[in-house]
Amino acid sequence: MRSRKLFLISALFFVIGLVSIWSRWNGSAGINAGDAIDAWAVSFNGSVHGWPAMIGVLAILAALVIFLYGLVRLLLDASS
Repeated sequence: MRSRKLFLISALFFVIGLVSIWSRWNGSAGINAGDAIDAWAVSFNGSVHGWPAMIGVLAILAALVIFLYGLVRLLLDASS
């Protein structure tokens, strides 16, 4: 049960980070598709400045750490 809460908290931090970055995105994003797999491309060109950038990066890092901790807890609980 505790691992579920950790995974939900991790997802919440991840969403906060993405929304924070996308809220001040200054640039463009595009997808190109072609007949062959080699012709497909995804491109992001932009920048984020100030507090939204810092909050976004820190929230995504916190999400990663919490996710890994939840994964370790889940494995330890399953082994005992």
